[in-house]
Amino acid sequence: MVPRMILPGFVLLALVAGSAGGARAEEVRAVPGAAARQNDAGQSGEKEKVDFANQIEPLLSRFGCNSGGCHGKASGQNGFKLSLFGFDTEFDYEALVDEGRGRRIFGSAAENSLLMRKAAGKVPHGGGKRIEPETEPYRILSRWIEQGAPASAADAPRVVKIAIEPREKIMQPGAKQKLTVLAEYSTGLSRDVTSEAQFDSNMGPVAGVSPEGLVECSGQSGEAAIMARYMGQVAVFRALVPHGKSLSAIPDFNTGHTIDRLCAEKWKKLGLLPSPPADDATLIRRTTVDLCGRLPTADEARAYVADQAPDKREKLVDRLLASPDYPAFFAMRWGTILRNSQLAGSDRAAYAFHNWIKDMVARNRPYDEFVRGIVAAAGEWQDAPAINWYWQMRDDQLHQVTADTAQVFLGIRLQCARCHHHPYERWGQEDYYGLAGFFTRLGRKSFGEPPPYYSAPRVTLGDMNPLTKKSPEPKYLDGEYPKFSSEQDPRHALVDWMIRPENPFFSKIFVNRMWGHFFGRGLVDQIDDMRETNPPTNPELLEALANDFRDHHFDMKHIVRQLALSNVYALASYPTEGNQSDTQNFARFYSRRLIAEVLHDAVDAAAGTKSNFNGMASDARAIDLPHEGFGSYFLETFDRPKRVTGCECERSAGATLAQVLLLSNSDEIENKLANGEGRIARLIKDKKSDDQAIDELYLAALSRPATTLEQSRTLAYIAGSPNRQQALEDVLWSLLNTREFMFNH
Repeated sequence: MVPRMILPGFVLLALVAGSAGGARAEEVRAVPGAAARQNDAGQSGEKEKVDFANQIEPLLSRFGCNSGGCHGKASGQNGFKLSLFGFDTEFDYEALVDEGRGRRIFGSAAENSLLMRKAAGKVPHGGGKRIEPETEPYRILSRWIEQGAPASAADAPRVVKIAIEPREKIMQPGAKQKLTVLAEYSTGLSRDVTSEAQFDSNMGPVAGVSPEGLVECSGQSGEAAIMARYMGQVAVFRALVPHGKSLSAIPDFNTGHTIDRLCAEKWKKLGLLPSPPADDATLIRRTTVDLCGRLPTADEARAYVADQAPDKREKLVDRLLASPDYPAFFAMRWGTILRNSQLAGSDRAAYAFHNWIKDMVARNRPYDEFVRGIVAAAGEWQDAPAINWYWQMRDDQLHQVTADTAQVFLGIRLQCARCHHHPYERWGQEDYYGLAGFFTRLGRKSFGEPPPYYSAPRVTLGDMNPLTKKSPEPKYLDGEYPKFSSEQDPRHALVDWMIRPENPFFSKIFVNRMWGHFFGRGLVDQIDDMRETNPPTNPELLEALANDFRDHHFDMKHIVRQLALSNVYALASYPTEGNQSDTQNFARFYSRRLIAEVLHDAVDAAAGTKSNFNGMASDARAIDLPHEGFGSYFLETFDRPKRVTGCECERSAGATLAQVLLLSNSDEIENKLANGEGRIARLIKDKKSDDQAIDELYLAALSRPATTLEQSRTLAYIAGSPNRQQALEDVLWSLLNTREFMFNH
């Protein structure tokens, strides 16, 4: 063992060793004391004291030392462990200065410290060279060690926020922009921390950023958000690379609607020209699919195209919103992200919860009432069906309900903060366990079948707040710790806080979710990941929609109607020269594949057949199913969610070989086409001509009649076939395999 030598003013711990692989550096640690401080003052004059928390910790983050792939992972790296992303300053100070008998710091010669030599690549280091000598970060580290490697003073200023300059800029391909990051401290002072901040881009092909904060645009147009992170605070710079020259106006586009006006303002800035309006046949199909989860009937399509009334679109939307298909479809959509499942053995409760959701949508109950009915549910499932939401998360109840509440109703993915500070947000463990504190009084009593009645307090060892070693106490995000009596249910106070006008999360996640439903992607994408470092493509539009939602007392139908009647929603889906590279700003309608349940029902509707689901009424469709427990090879193949997460991302839009084979070469589809009660059998029975049959098939599948070219080619195919029925089946089969059928366009 190496002996300790006590010297006046500080302690030196010397460790000199050699090996076959080469000599290891001498490592001596200087623990701060009076002599050390005098020595620093005498040799360095009035050099500014380096603060560990404010200056050293950020460098460990900037150079990746505390990342999950390096020393920040749970087991550390090669015997050296740091807190993940540097959010435990005391732990990191101990690891650097005290751990391993102080072998990492050499106070009398900072440049020979193991910390410095490994970081500069002067000795073997698994992470390679991380820092260049003679740079400002290197000098800060060196000065800190020379000053005696002091810990942060208890009254040291703390960073309260950071700002990035500039915040937004329109840039041309190949242009560069140097960013500056300013940190504001608790004292009110600010400091340039650009050299210590971390930078990242969410759209590298549009604009990348160097570790020093130099933004450089590539040749691709679009919009990139450049994140700067420092001491748990984040700020974002937006680089806009126009698709063309900025525009003073958007010709032939009506901007009377707020949605249209704010989209047009963004297009003008980016030099985007929208696609022309979609034709009537496309629009009735698109609107019916998005509002009701079904195709329009052939008669509906014919009538809408023939209607010359100027307000026919408003009438269409109002008729669909008033139909029973609207609540049925949105009950299925909400049931998916609310985990309404029978996997937990709660089949009857899942039916009840599904019907409760459908009833709330049908009666257009305010969204805040809808959320309160779920988050503050209590009682037995017969009286409070939304209790099934809690039952589905019973295995890790406190943490799953905390994460789902944040993600589904606030748009915050808070799961990371259970163990460490969120790497790209301001949320930490205090925030996570503060939100969890609203649910610690939940308990359950079983009455013979799930889900149970919730009443008794229930806190387990695994639910303890690791920061306090106690049961989590309720705390509003970015807010105070409220106090509740034993008779009060904190969950109602949580909902009260959610719906406050000043709450920046509640309204925005709803309108963003609805925007994503109607437009194929959210203003913030992913739709439930609404953080500062994932900014909306049109912040003004998101804010306007959220305000409109609050002003109309959380009227869900109002927002749905506004979106469905906007001119942006009515744009054609095909790109033009003026918007062909647009993927974020909705200058055209973004086509997407029909989701599993809707596609299933669309095949049935086009073929004129019905699928039977055990336990459901004979006319039930896939969108009417209350949970995922109804067996269907079709639905499984097209990625029906298993309802095990509260994330929309559980649905996949990717194509698979199994999907192609099912539609093009399966007994299931062939049997539907050849069904004796199906559409083709009825066409033959009714003695429809070939012309009439072709138009009927096109209207049923694509909501439009066949074009002249399609009509002539199809007539020729039928005429040359020895079996007319099989020829018509082939025609419909080919339509079911077109992108026009499988996609909402």
